Amino acid sequence: MYFAPYDAQTQLKKNCFGILEPIYQKKQLKTAQQMDLVLAPLVGFDEQGNRMGMGGGYYDRALQHLKSGDIKSRALKPKFVGIAHEIQRVKKLESHTWDIALNAIVTERRLNYFNR
Repeated sequence: MYFAPYDAQTQLKKNCFGILEPIYQKKQLKTAQQMDLVLAPLVGFDEQGNRMGMGGGYYDRALQHLKSGDIKSRALKPKFVGIAHEIQRVKKLESHTWDIALNAIVTERRLNYFNR
């Protein structure tokens, strides 16, 4: 997964899934490690920072370098923040070894940080 620049003047085109994305040149693309912050939509989340995405595993693969588990991984870029509504909060989600947990979640009611 790569990330393209976007602002209010960026032209968009539909990708193969019908989702609008920026028109870009390859040299403009960034990897996850080059980002400071990645905001991710989600289907559900829990109080431990686990998220349920749409099932493609794109964010988990792009952010796999954060999975090292050592103390230095807390300082690694990017910070991974979920964007959701409170109604998407569940008590507990099953977590798999390949899942990348959130550093924080933003909803219409609060910003919640998770201990990592």
